[in-house]
Amino acid sequence: MVGTEDELAIWTRYGVLRDLVPIYSWYQLFLNFVVFSIVLCLGLWLGHFTALIAIIVMLGWVFQFVSRPSEMIIAEEQAAWLEAVLEAQGFYGKSECDGRWRALGTPWWQRWPHMFIEFVPDDMVKVIAPRDVMESLRSSLELLEEHGELLYAADARPFAFDPLQKEPEQLLPWQTKVPAAAIGAACVIAFFWVSFASGVGPVTRWGVSASALSDGKFETIFLHMFAHAGAMHLVMNLTALAGIGPTLTSRLGRPPLNWLRFVLLFFLSGLAGAALYLALHPMGSVPMVGASGALYGLIGLLIRTPTEEGTVLPIKSKRIRRIGWDLVKQNAFLFTLLALLAWTSGTAGGLAWEAHLGGFLFGLCVGPKLLPRAPAIATEGELVTDSLVATN
Repeated sequence: MVGTEDELAIWTRYGVLRDLVPIYSWYQLFLNFVVFSIVLCLGLWLGHFTALIAIIVMLGWVFQFVSRPSEMIIAEEQAAWLEAVLEAQGFYGKSECDGRWRALGTPWWQRWPHMFIEFVPDDMVKVIAPRDVMESLRSSLELLEEHGELLYAADARPFAFDPLQKEPEQLLPWQTKVPAAAIGAACVIAFFWVSFASGVGPVTRWGVSASALSDGKFETIFLHMFAHAGAMHLVMNLTALAGIGPTLTSRLGRPPLNWLRFVLLFFLSGLAGAALYLALHPMGSVPMVGASGALYGLIGLLIRTPTEEGTVLPIKSKRIRRIGWDLVKQNAFLFTLLALLAWTSGTAGGLAWEAHLGGFLFGLCVGPKLLPRAPAIATEGELVTDSLVATN
């Protein structure tokens, strides 16, 4: 078995410079040329590059960058297990011509020539796959190893997968969606209330800052979690809340106690994010709004409890360290996106990374205390605004 981090390292197949312009086939180059020409003509027709055009270009580049070809070295047993999983899941099919696994049922415009999974045998086995797929493969191996479930039969083959006997996937009950739906509804109501109700004032009045607290606006400590700096900011946070909420709620016990635990974690994470923001800006006057600090707290606990059994991964595990680094890179991308949007739209804004970090650390370190029972510790085995406002 491959047991060290170096042996499970992922590296780019063609080099960093090649990945900065992620074009790996003539087919891909042609489609990029067509799309870029359309976007360029649209920008010339409008007379300037709008924020929407900038977002389209940025997202197009990100989509191709995250799927850049990569390689990883694993043991023969791990490769056999992964191939058995791919076959059992039925999302990929193995070609009889070249032995490569390709996604099934994808439309023609998503069939990139470089997007395949291949196992090349040697002294070890070299895996070739898109980077996002490779991350999933590596995470599966590490998670199974950490829980001691990477088992093999006497003939050194992975344990059998029988799709005919596999139980159908159980949908989460509606009760698990209640707390996230309630918080999301509160955010929507607050957004329209601040935007359209007379006498309420701009969203910056709901933002928390050292200046606001010195003026006696202590209500902003809670109100800032429900205020958002625009429709895009609101939609992004609600999308994340809808994706995280039901899964995390299901791991916090039974209703209504799991609802209370979820809401408590949300508010405490939001307060932790605000506390770190204020601590790093003790004389600041820029108001911070948004629920992202609280959402990052939910993410922190979800990372610590990756399975339904309630087992909590240790802070020093490979998975936790890697996810933490990925979150750093994601926030760096958000900074870049904000700068691009501000440049194209002529507005000012900022990303309250301090709130992201504070909420995430709270959920990661303190969140497990809110689980319904004493957890077993597993062994290791944003956005454009019309005024100056920090969003999170």
